Amino acid sequence: MMTMTKTKLAKAVTMVLAGAALYAGASTAFASNTMYNTFSTGGNGLNSSTDGWTHTNGTTNSGALQPWLGTTGLYTDVRPFNYVGSSHLNWAVELSSAGDSAEISAADSLARYGASAEIDTGGGAWRDNSATPTGWKHQTDIGLVVSDVTQQVHINLTTLGNLTPSTFSTFGVTVFDGMDTNTGAYSHHGAWNNPAAGKLYTASNPFGTAGLTNIGYSDNVTGANSFTFTAQAGHVYSIYLGGVDFSKWNTGVDNYKLNLTTSPVPVPGAVWLFGSALAGFVGLRRRKIAA
Repeated sequence: MMTMTKTKLAKAVTMVLAGAALYAGASTAFASNTMYNTFSTGGNGLNSSTDGWTHTNGTTNSGALQPWLGTTGLYTDVRPFNYVGSSHLNWAVELSSAGDSAEISAADSLARYGASAEIDTGGGAWRDNSATPTGWKHQTDIGLVVSDVTQQVHINLTTLGNLTPSTFSTFGVTVFDGMDTNTGAYSHHGAWNNPAAGKLYTASNPFGTAGLTNIGYSDNVTGANSFTFTAQAGHVYSIYLGGVDFSKWNTGVDNYKLNLTTSPVPVPGAVWLFGSALAGFVGLRRRKIAA
């Protein structure tokens, strides 16, 4: 009985190691699905109006639902992952397999759906450079990410520099497990990341929302620095992002590109050592039995 138990354990460890190897050699034929809100402020990209309204009455986020790109036939209505929250929402991504990747950008929207979504944010949306640094709801973009398998997700962001000649280069990113489930009144005015008012970016409910649990943040996300979190299979994650330390929320507005890449969840070193030791023990046991 003991030999059988050890053999089963050895097979389990072998499967873990084989799974990691399979991930490393996963196909690059990515099958991610990107989804975009079709709401547009209708300006030249420089205006400070809030985008991402999920309903046609933008000031209260009520009325008929805004159409989306990439969600038709996937959910009970046009909103991704059956989102019902009252907060504005700009985009969504589903990563369908291990090693998957995706891009959120106006260019991706145009290439996939023949329509260019409004993908921009303000230089001080996550935190401005005022005497009392504050993040502003108005230009903060919100996205949803789901991975069909458990894996690490890496977020990289870059501004494109095509809306304003002097633009920001650093983003703040806050990731929450869950999505807004508040269906009451919603105001896009005012601060959400304001230490002086006790509204920190580490708080679990940034926009007066419900259903969110903070799992991490970074105020130094650039093309060279990514933010990484572990996405559990099937969980919906909310991504709140905006520019950092560049003027106010309504200045330095620029288009951006968000790249999502993935990697396997690291296996603790102890598991690898245990697996090697156990495999050696089983091999030795078999040799003794054969002798």
